[in-house]
Amino acid sequence: MTTSNALLQPVTLGNLALRNRVVMAPMTRNFSPGNVPGDAVVEYYRRRAEGVPA
Repeated sequence: MTTSNALLQPVTLGNLALRNRVVMAPMTRNFSPGNVPGDAVVEYYRRRAEGVPA
């Protein structure tokens, strides 16, 4: 298996099963007053997880 193929393979970390090994860094600090994420941040990550363009 090549390195690029390994990124797309499922992996289990503890009890967390992931479809692939690609991650996205959190980028919503400016949307979180007092560093507490609100509904807009939840909606943003929900859309990203579903694959909906930002």
